[in-house]
Amino acid sequence: MAAALAACSTTPPTPPAPPAPPSQAAVDTLARVRDSYQAGAYGEVIRTVATSDALATAPVDMRVESLKLQAFSYCVTGYRVLCEDDFKRILALEPAFDLGPAEIGHPQWGPAFQHAKAAQGG
Repeated sequence: MAAALAACSTTPPTPPAPPAPPSQAAVDTLARVRDSYQAGAYGEVIRTVATSDALATAPVDMRVESLKLQAFSYCVTGYRVLCEDDFKRILALEPAFDLGPAEIGHPQWGPAFQHAKAAQGG
């Protein structure tokens, strides 16, 4: 009986710690990526995301946003396979990820995203 009661009084598992806040370098780099994308500097977006250690180690939401902007940049510069690869990386980080209604209808990255999602089993 004592063993049964002891089993019932175990402490619940400790919830996971909240994710660490992003570094200032990650925040600054993502801001530059957004600005470059808005300015149509797609090569700069691609290079910055590809080479930034700050973004590579940033929280998942920041990595997803930077990869999405890189994917869009690959698509508009004619690199469909690399665009799809980025969408696959996004889906590996965040399986429930989806494009917004306006984004999914885009003639370049909409089909690339759908293909990546189908390849992931989604």
